Amino acid sequence: MNDLPPLAIALVTYNRTREAVDTIESTCRNLGYPRELIGWYVGDDGSTNDHHEAVLGAIEKHGMKLIGHHNDRFRGDETYNCGRGWNKALGLCHQYSDFVLWLEDDWRLDSPLDLSPYVKILQDREDVGIVTFRILSVGADVHTVGHNGEVFLQYLRTTQYAYSGNPLLRHARYTRYYGWFAEDRSPGLIELHHDDMYRLDVKGGPWIWRPVGISQWGSWGHTGTDKTWK
Repeated sequence: MNDLPPLAIALVTYNRTREAVDTIESTCRNLGYPRELIGWYVGDDGSTNDHHEAVLGAIEKHGMKLIGHHNDRFRGDETYNCGRGWNKALGLCHQYSDFVLWLEDDWRLDSPLDLSPYVKILQDREDVGIVTFRILSVGADVHTVGHNGEVFLQYLRTTQYAYSGNPLLRHARYTRYYGWFAEDRSPGLIELHHDDMYRLDVKGGPWIWRPVGISQWGSWGHTGTDKTWK
């Protein structure tokens, strides 16, 4: 797989230092992808300097490339709207690569995960926009599909939560087709809006796939209990 492209990892965070550092360290330990191709971007929603420096330090500790960072509170003090900062992070990641691993700051990767086959899927299949490593939710409408000897769940557009904010690998084609994060609402409502954009599409936009072979709880385990927008 010597033709693998650069990979951007976007970490969006706000004042959850323990969880964010755990996300970085566990991902650096267990993610299988050529290190020289990886570039991290930290999208911080205006955290304390101590938090921001701890997050940057965790990336530096593992010898990983930092392609950029910001620590700006784009939202007002009385709102929970983080979409503007998320869009800045996503946009700058896409300047580095069409392939972005999207991580919020409270997910831990406890077992090795080779990301290369999933990047290859997004290289090979223009009808796929996201490979998600999400928790399996009851009631989802999915269809089994195969690629290169592996089985995936293709999320249909008939039930809510086809799109999830769990860790995912997204291609720029997904962003071009469905658009950016909503900038006028909280993270939970941003997720629902992104889900609506996917489910209400009638023109055959890129699909969301999930590997069948990963844990039902997803590849990354959820560690956070505090709201991201507090």
